[in-house]
Amino acid sequence: MSDARLIRLDGDDRARALARVPLFAGSDEAQLKAIAETAHVVAFEAGSVIVAQGEEGLGFYLILSGSVHVLRDGDEVAALGSGEFFGEVALVERTPRTATVAAAERTICLGILRSHFRPLLVAQPRIALRILDAEAARIPS
Repeated sequence: MSDARLIRLDGDDRARALARVPLFAGSDEAQLKAIAETAHVVAFEAGSVIVAQGEEGLGFYLILSGSVHVLRDGDEVAALGSGEFFGEVALVERTPRTATVAAAERTICLGILRSHFRPLLVAQPRIALRILDAEAARIPS
């Protein structure tokens, strides 16, 4: 990661940010706080590569503000914005990153490390189903 800056927010602030994201709709306050305790908030400047195609997947990212370009083999295949996420494929399938994701503008993401991601999905299967639904929707028909 280049041009990344960790933002310090307490657990309650992170939980409030999560509560506004559709992926976590239906999660109760205790569940949101548990997720927030494992997460970190990072700011990326425009042009920063957040994850690179082919690298080992170390985390899941949820965009809190800003937007990103998703590039596969140098070609843009998607643009994602606030409330959307990336990085799940490498963690769920245990494969290298399938795309490069770069900040299109100053972008703030909530990140969850691989070591916390799978236990989160086990503890909250509703979130796992939403991630799988979103992943399926991204596959061209």
